[in-house]
Amino acid sequence: MLLLALAAAGLVAVFVLVASYVASVNTRVGDKVAVLELTRNAKRNQAITDDMVATKLVPRRWTSSAALTDRGQLVGLVAGSDLTRNSILQEGMLVAPPSLAAGQREVAILVDASTGVAGQVEPGSLVDVIADYPADQQSKRPNRSEIVVSGARVIAVGQTRLKGGAGVQDNQDPTQVAPVTFALTKLQELRVSYAQSFAQDVRLALLRPGDSTQRTLPETIYRGADPTSGLNGGQ
Repeated sequence: MLLLALAAAGLVAVFVLVASYVASVNTRVGDKVAVLELTRNAKRNQAITDDMVATKLVPRRWTSSAALTDRGQLVGLVAGSDLTRNSILQEGMLVAPPSLAAGQREVAILVDASTGVAGQVEPGSLVDVIADYPADQQSKRPNRSEIVVSGARVIAVGQTRLKGGAGVQDNQDPTQVAPVTFALTKLQELRVSYAQSFAQDVRLALLRPGDSTQRTLPETIYRGADPTSGLNGGQ
């Protein structure tokens, strides 16, 4: 009986010690929070898809406040640098995708605010850049309107201002213009720059999402009255 009593007392002591240790650990660790862990390597500028992350429970007190906890936080973002698997995703590790693709550059031009922007064009819009060239009687070239770039992607639209220099209104030309920045290729950059320098007017035509950006020649250039033949709309 004495041995049984000693054994029982020993079991109680062990139970108390274990319970005390568990309570101590829980006190130090606390509750846990679910964070997002990368399951495979990701290259810079690579989109982080849902199948590339897993949920992992870690002690809240050991978790950074910048750790990502919601898969919705991954939408529209890419890796800001090369990331390795098992990394806990945090703010700053994922960034917005670059606005320019390989071979593109940012090009800004001033566009008539009423006919070229009218409050409808915004970052991400696709537009046709249209230039209107006046007739040249000496070379017998008629008026013409030309799509210099089809389906140009808008990066930014600035605040409207008077066309006159330094914001001073010109009584002869009180036009309101807005700076519009595009993502263009080298060739498109030259075409837009030429139009900005020599066209009488440069305006934008907003494309509906899903519309084709391909144009046939008659859809690209329209000529007015031909002074040599009297025909309208000739090519």
